Amino acid sequence: MAFDTKKNKDKDLLEAVGRIFEQTKKNFNMVFWNNETINYTENPEFILKFNDKNTFKKILANPTTMIFAEAFMDGTFDIEGNIIEALTLKDQFENIEISNKDKVTLLLKGTSFPSINLHTKEKDRENISHHYDISNDFYRLFLGSSMTYSCAYYKNQEDDLTTAQENKVDHICKKLRLKPGEKLLEIGCGWGTMITWAAKHYGVEAHGVTISEEQYKYVSQRIKDENLEGKCFVELKDYRDVEGEGVYDKIVSIGMFEHVGIKNLPTYFSTMHRLLKDDGLFLNHGITHSKNSQVGKDESEFIEKYIFPGGELHTISGGISIMEDENYEICDVECLREHYYKTLVQWVKNLESNKEKAIEFTSDKTYRAWLLYMTGCAINFRAGLISIYQVLLSKSPKKPGFNIPLTREYMYK
Repeated sequence: MAFDTKKNKDKDLLEAVGRIFEQTKKNFNMVFWNNETINYTENPEFILKFNDKNTFKKILANPTTMIFAEAFMDGTFDIEGNIIEALTLKDQFENIEISNKDKVTLLLKGTSFPSINLHTKEKDRENISHHYDISNDFYRLFLGSSMTYSCAYYKNQEDDLTTAQENKVDHICKKLRLKPGEKLLEIGCGWGTMITWAAKHYGVEAHGVTISEEQYKYVSQRIKDENLEGKCFVELKDYRDVEGEGVYDKIVSIGMFEHVGIKNLPTYFSTMHRLLKDDGLFLNHGITHSKNSQVGKDESEFIEKYIFPGGELHTISGGISIMEDENYEICDVECLREHYYKTLVQWVKNLESNKEKAIEFTSDKTYRAWLLYMTGCAINFRAGLISIYQVLLSKSPKKPGFNIPLTREYMYK
């Protein structure tokens, strides 16, 4: 460890920090507010930059994800280089030992700082607006031309993001066995990629609903631009307000599951059951958390406060139990965890490469919050703390018979 301490009145503090971080992979360096540095390597994968002494002491006193996140967002703490690798430091700290001497130093030099989610229609509309109504231009910077804000599907390792997103919606269309003239409903239709693809390539009558004002306006214009009026339409409507019984041949929900709230999942699945024809199919594509390990409480608080208010994850087993309680037959389950990791890595790269425009469309704080959010999600998908599943459902049969082919080959033709 190379440590420059010339005329450094904080020498003891920084040396203690240096000894603690020395127990990590040491693939990084550190720069402090007074231009002092701790250099572990000549070729760092990233550099931790502590730009403000008070913030640094606050982090030492209470090194939670929220403290780091808020410091990163306001620029008093920064990461230069590979941000995904940098955020894995938190896992390495689980095995770090701090000597009594360093504990005393940190206590003396540091400063102590003190350290209801209702899913009504109105609250959900507010939450969705917070997450999705930032700026369509901002989302396009990292989502790319498809404007698809969900896990892509990589048939090959070298697939680019656009190809992988097209793969995903087509994979879903095949799973649903869409046929010309069928009625398709998408709950939480985003920016319209699924419904426009299904209408163009499978000849269905596609109906999308969203409670995001920005998405509604975008999809309405997209339908006109792609000459799909009469084949495709969108409504600004809560899923609980979609009317009818046995109206749709097929229903799809992509990334809506995690917005609903665990207490509301029975209502969510019973609503889809009401809208689906007796011989219809419903595909639910949603994020889950591991049954044996979950994302840390402070990470969840950061997401709730700054990114995704109202988001709530269930386990795959818990979700399937509710599906069965609501009289569905589970036809197929597919895990796409690695696919979402690859998707998020590409989104992070896209956002970083469009930093100036992202700040122009929103703010520096918003750019930093989203960079941190997506990086953290990528790490958690890689670690297996969260995952994503496509679950294909049919109504429990009222009479003997079968609703899907004998094998899964039809999904890959």
